[in-house]
Amino acid sequence: MANSRKQSPRRQAKRQSDSRTTKKARSTTASKKQRKSRGGGRAESPQSQPVDASLAARILAAVRRIPRGKVCTYGNVADVAGLPRRARLVGTVLRQTPASRDLPWFRVINAGGRISFPVGSDAYARQRRKLEAEGIPFLGGRVDLKKYGWPALEETLDELLWKLP
Repeated sequence: MANSRKQSPRRQAKRQSDSRTTKKARSTTASKKQRKSRGGGRAESPQSQPVDASLAARILAAVRRIPRGKVCTYGNVADVAGLPRRARLVGTVLRQTPASRDLPWFRVINAGGRISFPVGSDAYARQRRKLEAEGIPFLGGRVDLKKYGWPALEETLDELLWKLP
C-alpha cells in the first residue's frame, strides 16, 4: 500500500527537478567526451599565448627602469607600465622574453618580498646571487620592500601621524 500513497506537490516537484539535473549531468559528460575525442579538451593556457608586442614593450621598459640596489614586485612593474592589476602578465612577459644582458629581470620579485622560483632551484640561486651582489639582503628568505622596494611605497596618513621619532 505504500506505493499507492499520493505524493505531496512539493515532493513531486523535487522528483522532477532531480530527473532534470541527472539528464543535464549526462549531457555534460557526453559533451566532455566529444571534446576529448576531438583533441581540444582545454583552451590554450595564457602563458603559451603570445603577448601583444606593445604591452610587452611597456613592461620591459618598466623593468629596465628599476634602479640598481632596488627590487620591484610584479604588480608594481605593471603599475609603472600603466597596466594596473596585470601582475600575471608581467610574469608571462618575463618568462617569454629571451635572455638579455640589459634586462634586470632578477630585480622583479613577488609581493611577499620573496623570489618566485622554487627554493633550491638553479634559477632561485641565480636570482638571489644577483640581488645579493647588488647589496640587497635577505632576511628569512625575504627582501624588505619598505627599504629596498621601488618605486618607494607611500606612507599612509596613520604612519605619518603616529610614527615614533
